[in-house]
Amino acid sequence: MHYIPQNYNNHDIVTFLESIGASFGACQNAYTSADETVYTLMVPTTDLKLLDQSMQVLGEFAGRIRCAREDLQKERGAVLEEWRMNQDSQGRFAHAHWKLLLKGSRYENRLPIGLETVIRNVSAQTIADFYHRWYKSHRMAVVVVGDFPDAAAVADMIKQHLETAFDGAAAAAGPEVPKVTFDNWQHSEPRYCVFADREAPDSCLYLSWKMPSRPTATPAQYLEVMKDGLFMSCLNNRLYRLSRARDPPFFSASMSDESACGSFDMFVLGAVCEEKKTLRALEAVLTEIARVRLYGFSQREFNNAVKGLQADIESTYIEADQGYCTDIRDEYVRHFLGEEFVSGQQYEARLNKTLLPLITVDDINKRAARLTHQHSAVYKTVEHKKWSGESAMRAVVLRVAAAEQQQQIGPWEEPEMPDSVMKQIPQVPDEWYTSCGLHPPDHALTPPTAAAAAAAVAAAASGDSFTTSVGSPRTPKRS
Repeated sequence: MHYIPQNYNNHDIVTFLESIGASFGACQNAYTSADETVYTLMVPTTDLKLLDQSMQVLGEFAGRIRCAREDLQKERGAVLEEWRMNQDSQGRFAHAHWKLLLKGSRYENRLPIGLETVIRNVSAQTIADFYHRWYKSHRMAVVVVGDFPDAAAVADMIKQHLETAFDGAAAAAGPEVPKVTFDNWQHSEPRYCVFADREAPDSCLYLSWKMPSRPTATPAQYLEVMKDGLFMSCLNNRLYRLSRARDPPFFSASMSDESACGSFDMFVLGAVCEEKKTLRALEAVLTEIARVRLYGFSQREFNNAVKGLQADIESTYIEADQGYCTDIRDEYVRHFLGEEFVSGQQYEARLNKTLLPLITVDDINKRAARLTHQHSAVYKTVEHKKWSGESAMRAVVLRVAAAEQQQQIGPWEEPEMPDSVMKQIPQVPDEWYTSCGLHPPDHALTPPTAAAAAAAVAAAASGDSFTTSVGSPRTPKRS
């Protein structure tokens, strides 16, 4: 439910935010996932008086919420409308996907928006109990980012409005609730789902492989995430080439990594294909992953992925002063919620350059071993009509597995192409960057030797924590 602050009437906050030109509306000022709720206010930073009022609003959210019966009745309609907006084709598929992915856990039947019966009938006392049970001071954090004229004054505002709110939340809180975990997420048998909906705009395929949650608090952990990124880049390049064939098995396909909940992450491969051709697309992507397990990626494919990552690193470093405050804010939020280290764009660019020489093509090829039908796999198709069933999907998966076991899948046929279209790559002088208002590249970003890189992250082998500008401990994810 939407909470009403004690010191504001029902629409006073909306009126205040609109008066200062701040955005306000659905999904603009808060979001709730399976494990956390985050409130956001985008306000002007040049007027300290308005900033002080905004801090007061955040303080109200943190520890001064009233759950009166009349307030609850006014909010039921708004939440019901949000619930109805999620009852379209995409919402129905998301619900089916959620239940299949999180089967066997409390998450399975607990979408963040809630159940219709609960929204219509929940009592004000139940809402108040929930608020006091979860909105505890040690579960909260405040992140304030902006070009402030007086940073010390902003710090005083935080202490004035948020410390008292946290104290109030601590005083009203009930007994500590144990952290909710999902320990039995692994399964050796794949799960299948054929989702047919006449409002589905495309024929799609979604393959998911669960894996343990990946924190990035140490160099060793961050190195593993870099390896995952290079693996996905190599695979996506192959899938792109397949989609450009004369008779492609799918129109587009790519892999990414996502976090479903606090207990596990997952690799997700999505593909859009021709109607009635989802089984063909399924066989094509599974065959390509099996091909990687059998033969691996070539050195050229790996080098191209590394060059792409290096280009991204250079762009991130050069454009560090052109980013948005929301990027910095989100980095601190991820640190609080998921142990991600806070380093800043320039230091992170140097870290990437240091760790990159430690990664080999063999490291990337080993990633494919985790993407079999026996590694917590979930396979789903989405179509306008149900042209095939789950048994047909299972037959395709087993057929590809048998072909891989019998080595009936041939190696990747890589077209001949030059490494570069230029015989000599010109060197860009530093003056060119300064004339364009950019910072010249830091020569310290030159990739070190593998030996130097290994020495730089020697502490990673023992799991030593990253030294960053933030030293707060790990906090519960549910808030």
